[in-house]
Amino acid sequence: MILRSEKDLMLFYFGYKTFINAADELIQSYGIGRQHHRFLFFICYYPGIHVSALLEILEISKQGAQSALKVLKSRGLIIEKTNQNDKRLKELHPTEAGLSLIESLCNAQLQLLNKIESEYGSNWTEMMKGLSAPRPGYQMIKEKRGIAWKK
Repeated sequence: MILRSEKDLMLFYFGYKTFINAADELIQSYGIGRQHHRFLFFICYYPGIHVSALLEILEISKQGAQSALKVLKSRGLIIEKTNQNDKRLKELHPTEAGLSLIESLCNAQLQLLNKIESEYGSNWTEMMKGLSAPRPGYQMIKEKRGIAWKK
């Protein structure tokens, strides 16, 4: 028997997969991945963020960030500036291309969430079911395991 909390965890897993996949094709067309998306998201919404603050927000090490930042710079999505008050600090700023990409990515994900809400309502469980529906693993579990999902 699957407990209610386990069902919720599965719904969240499958729903999250659908949510992040909403932006994946666009991300890939720029030659970047999900890690770059996360970096760019925070840089766009906090222009001028210091590298150290970004690393703290994302909970990653400086070593783990260097290659992602290098790729974003080489793709012309961000620029790095030296802080005028403290030359040791590096500020990260989005370029117009970076802002445009994040706007497109956010729009894709917001459109998905709005569509799911309009079809399934605003109840969290129902929205997660809607987000989970396209996932093959979710369908397999529903069909093969006979899990009784409330409608």
